[in-house]
Amino acid sequence: MEQTEFLKSLAAAISPYVDGKSGGYAQGYKAAGTPQANYLYENGGLFGRCDGSSTLINALVSPIGFEKVLTWVGTDTEREFVDAWTDIVITAGEGQAACGNCQTASMRACSQFYCFGRFCRQSQELQFDRLGVRANSGVPIKNLFGSITGPMGEVLVPQGAAITDDFYVQTAMVGYALRLRNAQLLWNGNPVNNAGAYAEHNGFQLIVNTGKFDAYTQLACDALDSFLLNFANNTPAADGDYSIRRWFHRMINQFRVRAAGAGLDWDSSQMYIVMTPNLWDCVARVYACAGVDLCTVTGQNRTVINADQAQSRYESYLNSMQLPIDGRMYPVVLDNMIPETTGQANGICSDIYFITTDISGRTVTYGNYQDFNKTYGRVRNELVSMFGSDDIAITDNGRYALVRDNVRGCFDIQAYVKPRIVAEMPQLLGRIRNVCCNMTGEPFPDVTGSGRVYEKGGGRTISPVITLYGTSGQGTC
Repeated sequence: MEQTEFLKSLAAAISPYVDGKSGGYAQGYKAAGTPQANYLYENGGLFGRCDGSSTLINALVSPIGFEKVLTWVGTDTEREFVDAWTDIVITAGEGQAACGNCQTASMRACSQFYCFGRFCRQSQELQFDRLGVRANSGVPIKNLFGSITGPMGEVLVPQGAAITDDFYVQTAMVGYALRLRNAQLLWNGNPVNNAGAYAEHNGFQLIVNTGKFDAYTQLACDALDSFLLNFANNTPAADGDYSIRRWFHRMINQFRVRAAGAGLDWDSSQMYIVMTPNLWDCVARVYACAGVDLCTVTGQNRTVINADQAQSRYESYLNSMQLPIDGRMYPVVLDNMIPETTGQANGICSDIYFITTDISGRTVTYGNYQDFNKTYGRVRNELVSMFGSDDIAITDNGRYALVRDNVRGCFDIQAYVKPRIVAEMPQLLGRIRNVCCNMTGEPFPDVTGSGRVYEKGGGRTISPVITLYGTSGQGTC
């Protein structure tokens, strides 16, 4: 699979400084002047040795998640306001006079607003004459076994790709790091963390919540509150108070009533059940055995559960990534960036989200991004026509802006994105909080670089320099 448009554009933005061609880009912008000290294949570089094969095993745990099913739309609006009719107020007291006044009705409305986040990632500063240099002819060029992907499933570095030099690696890492941050903020984004030019948008933890208010008056608007249930750090069960099927049924019934009351057809909706990989097996397992709780068993009555049938249902849920609720199958999406907590008696705890993206032919939950083609494209075109370039590239239909900086053969690049999540109907979103699962053995590993407790990583950043008669026994190549 080919690189994404983002990576191709990133490579194109830097390439004039790799091959020595200006490419018409303006000169004179200054990098820091401190290129990284070690390169991939030079003496002392990460792979600057001849005592290994050409295969590079991929042990990264990449982000997976809900982002891949969201619709993303470019816009030039700084704040997205969404108006909702929330109440009809009727005056008190029935009119008793024959020709007197009757009760009157008035309308109440609430507005929600959603702001952009803003963050960037940057390549290391590279020195053009050190790119692609090998310590000696015996140093093999690595080829990736496995592929590096982003949270939308896009392939950033395909299997079998030749890792030719630091330039190629840097383009992939910038794209990966930018997408990883977006996958994190999708859930835990919070504007209280804004500092200077860095900004976070509201993540689903804030959006799928209660306490909604009008953007203009700050008056409470509970008509827009999402539906929240608290599992109280318990483990899903097949029956009883914590029968997970009963809780899922309760969530869907809430949405069905709210949709019907608004004149919308719930059967036309697209809703996703989103949870962490650590929860999914626990949920699917007990869901396959659910149903006993529908019956009251007294005296000598017995309810017989067929083990083969339960196993078949369990495996069907795992394979199809769907769960039946009220006669309809709902898709399950696993996201390894949903926050988790530890230290509870019942293992690893997190929330299960129910996110309605479409209903009655309208997309009501979606992603926005500042479309740099709309906001900066005209200016960029004018600068390019006058000066040949502005050192800023725009890619992925305006979603990313790439800024190039260089001085005397040393260069780096910054990549910017300004996203947000918009939920027009948060009353059709919900979550079951504090659901726990006791894992067999250690939990599934978290994404490298996510900063979470079960992250897997480690390793070196450089390799020892090969010496002729060194004690390491490496010798010469």
